[in-house]
Amino acid sequence: MLVSPERADAMMTRLTAGPRLRKVDLHVHTAFSNFRHLKALRARDSYNDPMRVYERCREVGCDYVAITDHDTIDGARELLSRRPDLEPSVIIGEEVETGFPETGQWIHVNVLGVDEAIHDDLSRVKKSVYELVSYLRSRNLVHFLNHPLQSYRMQKKPMRFVEDVLELFTHVEVGNGTLPADQNRAAVGILEYGRRMGLTRFGVGGSDAHGLRPIGAFLTLAPGDDKHAWLASVAEGNSLVAGREVGLLELVGQTYGIVGRYYQHLGDPETRRDMTAVNYLAAAAFVPLCMAGAPLAVLMANYLGTSGISRVVSRGLTRSELPVVVSSSAARTAQAQPED
Repeated sequence: MLVSPERADAMMTRLTAGPRLRKVDLHVHTAFSNFRHLKALRARDSYNDPMRVYERCREVGCDYVAITDHDTIDGARELLSRRPDLEPSVIIGEEVETGFPETGQWIHVNVLGVDEAIHDDLSRVKKSVYELVSYLRSRNLVHFLNHPLQSYRMQKKPMRFVEDVLELFTHVEVGNGTLPADQNRAAVGILEYGRRMGLTRFGVGGSDAHGLRPIGAFLTLAPGDDKHAWLASVAEGNSLVAGREVGLLELVGQTYGIVGRYYQHLGDPETRRDMTAVNYLAAAAFVPLCMAGAPLAVLMANYLGTSGISRVVSRGLTRSELPVVVSSSAARTAQAQPED
């Protein structure tokens, strides 16, 4: 269930006789998340120190802290190496980049409760989303599809893509703090469409923060007196999502803040140790592009593109009473569920 922060507080007040709902931002990045584009820059997707991420999460009311870097668990491991006493409150996650092999579309899947052995397994199976999800199910790992429409650009017909999402994932991110509200509304619509098919599907939320300020923009609330019990509640769908999008202006500020941190870190001895002449030339060439507004142009294109495609999918969901195509496994699942 997706609710406003005010309604979430009211619901928590009414639920005081039952288990306390614990808050977690399920989508947060640290300096260990590498930038997937322009490899010559050797840039990172975030420059958040893991300890500051932990502190910021606690400041905004998180009971447990989930760190979900791109294709690595090193941010969470670094935090716990410095502060092993924090282990009971830290959820080690990983945002795995995978894709649909038949179309080449990339997607991001958040996996929670990861250790080194699981991370190694994820590295081996992540090339195909089908192989990845099969592995995650076999290990009973809590996982969900992040920002389901961020990379979707009509690689498949909209309803075919929606049905693939519903077949593959029991949990979908319906609250993402850095994406347009249209994307979050469409994600909610995908889950509602699944329920009309007879599929039980659940929503989760997180900020997708690459800077510190947006942390806590969206939270997932569930009962659980320790992180393992909390994750079990989320797996069962015994949770709700609360928050709001940070908005385009905040996102622009966050983007240019990361660019500034990149150039600031070029002076660090540790950073210089890994830089080559090609990397420095790329960094120098990127300066006039930044001054000309290239990061803003790319950000706007992605933001508006995601918003537009989300509206297309939402219209398709509104018009569709029943799925046009249902794969055999989805059909079997639907038949096994009682109708409302």
